[in-house]
Amino acid sequence: MKKNNLNKNKYYYFEYKILIEKIKKKLISYNSKTYKPDYDTSTYFASYYNGQGLGFIKKLLGVKNNIFTSLFSILKDFIYSSNYNEIKLINNNKKILFNKIIFTWGYKKNFKKNGSLQDNYFNINSRQSPNAHWVVLFLDQHLPSKIDNNVTLIHLANRKKINLLLMLKILISNLKYLIFDQQYFLFSISSHNFLSKKILKMCKQIVNKSTKSVLFTYEAQPFQNTIIQFLKSKKIKTLGYIHSPPLALPTNFVKKKYSPTKIFVNGIDQKRCFTKLGWNKKEIKIIPSTRFLNIKKNFSKQIFFPISIKSIKEILKNLEYLIVNLKLDINQYKIRNHPAAENSSIHRNLKLKIDGLKKKYNRHSFKKSKFKNFSIFIGSSGSIIEALERGCKVIQIAEVPILDFYSNYFWESIIVKKINNNIFTYSLSKKKNLIHLGNKPKNLNMFFKNGDI
Repeated sequence: MKKNNLNKNKYYYFEYKILIEKIKKKLISYNSKTYKPDYDTSTYFASYYNGQGLGFIKKLLGVKNNIFTSLFSILKDFIYSSNYNEIKLINNNKKILFNKIIFTWGYKKNFKKNGSLQDNYFNINSRQSPNAHWVVLFLDQHLPSKIDNNVTLIHLANRKKINLLLMLKILISNLKYLIFDQQYFLFSISSHNFLSKKILKMCKQIVNKSTKSVLFTYEAQPFQNTIIQFLKSKKIKTLGYIHSPPLALPTNFVKKKYSPTKIFVNGIDQKRCFTKLGWNKKEIKIIPSTRFLNIKKNFSKQIFFPISIKSIKEILKNLEYLIVNLKLDINQYKIRNHPAAENSSIHRNLKLKIDGLKKKYNRHSFKKSKFKNFSIFIGSSGSIIEALERGCKVIQIAEVPILDFYSNYFWESIIVKKINNNIFTYSLSKKKNLIHLGNKPKNLNMFFKNGDI
């Protein structure tokens, strides 16, 4: 019996191991003089973002990819660079010299009337760290009416217009890479890489002779690694906080040449995972989460939609499988759409179809069901891990199993049971190993050696 459970938990284990090794080799190859001056900073092997990196991952894992869809995705991303051509630096007070900088994201709703930033990732107000310079990648069109002196915005003013001359310049300046490596060329012409260059110019205006350390809400995005490359040339300490919940396929975090000198994670499983991704144990520190707090939050009896939906037909087929074969009473489950897909017609259509399933099985008998208080996640979602840490058992309907599945290769504390090729159940062998839910912090001393922020 133990042997069978072990085999189930080894699902996709070796495929992922081989994938990580191939990405490591690819990144090493990009650190030769051929790819100077950017080296591997322009790469973004994110499994959750429909970009050039995901295309490479799919190819290595043998996932079918429509050539026309791929070409459209590449072209769309290339053209999107025009939207970043007019980003602006707002409220950069050069007279005030800070020795610490914090790079984060924010919206207008994150700013209070007094001009302070209420940060979602550290769960702290910028006035609680007055001796730090908060640099916010601002994602709204309209600016706050007031901004504190220790807060600077990099305003990603999205103009949504195509600049053909800019497109031509990007293409010509990176055309040389097409000779050496097609994948690198695609990274080099991506909107992520273009944005990196624009943000770096802003960063050079922010960093000064007093800057000693910089903390990132780290996702290994190209702009972050480009900034780190610059900071390391100035011998400035770089710190990365892994704020996101553990990803099913954390390929974006494979260590690069210009990754942070130290990263902070929220559990022992995360530390084990990052060592497999090429990080040295001494570079990794475990702290309780500042983003996910130890408060009551209900995940049970809910169906969570992903940000993108690939096939309504397949999702409905697997939901019906759960109803008929596992006696899951879908009428007890509330539908939760993804916040970023509230206006999506395909998401609305899926909700209507699920409502139809509820009516179809309204009088079905579910008395003998073992699946009464689960949460159901469709596709890939980091919230699966949060739900598990909060004591809820999880059913996942994976749209592309090899991309969506939580394997023990990365996450040792997850107990996996395969229901069919697309359905898995998850529970935990031990809590706090994936995310140690934290308490609301009073300051950010845990990130800095001297504790003087």
